[in-house]
Amino acid sequence: MSKEKLLNFSKVVLFTLSFLTIISRAALSFESSQKLFYQGSYSLQQQKINNTVTLKIDYMQEITNDLFFQGDLILRTSNKEYSKPFLIGPNEFYLSAYDVLENLDLKIGQIITRWGAADFFSPLDNFNPAPPELSLTGNQGKIGALGINATYYINSQTYLQAVLLPRLETSPYPDEYLEDSYLTQFKPLYQKQGIDIDAVELSYLPTKNMIWGVQLNHTFPTFDVGLSYYRGYYMDPFPANLDVAFKPTGNIMEVTLSYPARQVLGLEFQGDFPGIEGATLRGDLAYIIPEVWMFQGEKMLEKPYLQTIISADYTTDSNLYLNGGFIYGLPFERGTQCSPYLYLNAKKEITNSDFSPSYTAILSLKDMSMGNAIGIDYQISKNVLATLSYVFISGDVNSKLGILKPSQGFYFSLEWLF
Repeated sequence: MSKEKLLNFSKVVLFTLSFLTIISRAALSFESSQKLFYQGSYSLQQQKINNTVTLKIDYMQEITNDLFFQGDLILRTSNKEYSKPFLIGPNEFYLSAYDVLENLDLKIGQIITRWGAADFFSPLDNFNPAPPELSLTGNQGKIGALGINATYYINSQTYLQAVLLPRLETSPYPDEYLEDSYLTQFKPLYQKQGIDIDAVELSYLPTKNMIWGVQLNHTFPTFDVGLSYYRGYYMDPFPANLDVAFKPTGNIMEVTLSYPARQVLGLEFQGDFPGIEGATLRGDLAYIIPEVWMFQGEKMLEKPYLQTIISADYTTDSNLYLNGGFIYGLPFERGTQCSPYLYLNAKKEITNSDFSPSYTAILSLKDMSMGNAIGIDYQISKNVLATLSYVFISGDVNSKLGILKPSQGFYFSLEWLF
């Protein structure tokens, strides 16, 4: 990083920290908690250092005994490629009401709704988009969406939940990233025809329908089970049309993008692992019915397909936490692209030590490509946690997990709760 970029980044960090004091004082009338999170990484592919500083303020204001304002405020600065240099705004901001009618709870506003029992990669968790990257070093946060969440408790063991979103919130792919991606993909094809592409222009077709879903959950003596139905869209853009416009300023590749509709029938469960005391078994199964999607005469989506994750976790007597399982279909896979994987997450709590080593791995059973993350946590104090990780990928760039190649490198984070 150049001295000028480092100076600019430092100024933004100082602004963020200064703003923390102002916001905290302004929020004294609320019940609030704050988290300052620094993430740094060194990309082996780009040979570049990336820095991100995030301040998150969670707040809650009681209006009456059963009525609350809740949410969070995000302030973020980053020098990552394609990222916004500075971002401020609420990720969640909603009114929560309990017993509006007998046994009925409501959330209205910018909300995050999580479905599925899996720790991550759940194919049932479809209401809120996530950042467009797959991480082996931590769980990805969801992005809030405007909507209504209603939960009706039929009895102490059973409840019915309904969610309605008036519009689609999409994965935040920057236009610059998509333009570069389509230019890399299609420019060589046009060059073979003797056409040089000078730039890419994107346009988007709007979605027409609201997004909704219902879920029925029941608690058995040793298991919780949920049945769900979701009707909405894919949150990642799909190409719908491609043209080349020959203009005085150059040859412009015009790409039209949209979001195909989909329905998801879901089953989730979690509970005691049979025969192993203290172990938990979890599973999410999704039957996905996509809209038929054509691009340049080829069907990108056509037939219904399955995605699933089944996992178990257990902590041994020596404080070794193990979480592993089977995945069929990662978040970026669609239809016939879906393939099987195994994953393992292990973390060791060391007696009388503030250090906790960890290891995360995901293995493709189709081509044996593999993603690995070796890390260590250091509890500096009760409220401050530092983490160092090294991510490396085995397999060529065309393998199933080759998409993670750009993520190879070193990662450092510092989390301060106050």
